[in-house]
Amino acid sequence: MIEEFLKKYDILESWKIIIACSWWSDSIYLLSEILKYKKNEDIIVCHFNHNLRAEESTRDEKFVSDFCAENQLKYEIWESDIKKISESLKIWIEETARIKRYEFLREMKVKYDSKYILTAHHLDDKIETFMLNLIRWTKLKWLISIEEKNDDLLRPLLHISKKDILKHLNDCKIPFIEDSSNSDDNYLRNHIRLNITPLFEKINPNYRSSFDSIMEYFWELKNSFDDQIRAIIDGKDYFEISEFEILSLFMKKELIRYVFEKTNNWTIWLTRSNIDEVIRFIWDKWNHTKKEIKQMKLLKKNGKVYFMD
Repeated sequence: MIEEFLKKYDILESWKIIIACSWWSDSIYLLSEILKYKKNEDIIVCHFNHNLRAEESTRDEKFVSDFCAENQLKYEIWESDIKKISESLKIWIEETARIKRYEFLREMKVKYDSKYILTAHHLDDKIETFMLNLIRWTKLKWLISIEEKNDDLLRPLLHISKKDILKHLNDCKIPFIEDSSNSDDNYLRNHIRLNITPLFEKINPNYRSSFDSIMEYFWELKNSFDDQIRAIIDGKDYFEISEFEILSLFMKKELIRYVFEKTNNWTIWLTRSNIDEVIRFIWDKWNHTKKEIKQMKLLKKNGKVYFMD
């Protein structure tokens, strides 16, 4: 499966790749599989120390450096005080960690002139994210959950379950470590993993493949809607109000979602009231008016709605 994935994105040959590595089971599985097909000198292992787990954070960092040194692998380690940054930015810790981690990975991508960054998100991660986003009000994009390819990010393990990953590592006696905080169900994601998904497994032991199929279906659906919207916008930074007017209400909402996603890079902050607000703005009789929601800046002028990021 990994070989097919590497062939699909044309990275079997000499391209250098960045591998995000925590040294937990999923990332060590990814690295061990990549090593079967890529030369050591074309792999850069990147570990981000969040400094959230005291001695465990130091242990993880040492595990990475020792393994890479023993196996002649290039590695880079970066650390930040995520708790302090989170408090300063007034955003939740998980989001702060994600922002700083990808900032580091993209710096390494530039440094090593790499084509892609590979992360070890697997099928269980995808299902948990689906459930998290279902709890919050969200658009179709986030029911797709985690994408296989998102610009320079590749996720080769999205159709592989954690159960299969652990079985392979144990069968092959490949060492790995785990994060003790994964057993703390005060975190919502952990609560879903520890208390919710086991109930699905009781009902249907194959529930993962069912979720995988429905998320793939949602992906095809979103692509179809996006194709229709792109035909309306056609590479422009505006759309005609007359064209917007003849769309179904659903497609009107999807067009607003598309523009918001284009200008903000995701839709997690887009609420139902935001969408209603934009529709009212478009129908309002006044000309040359502006509306701003996050990074989506709209200008209504002479029968057109312009959007700028």
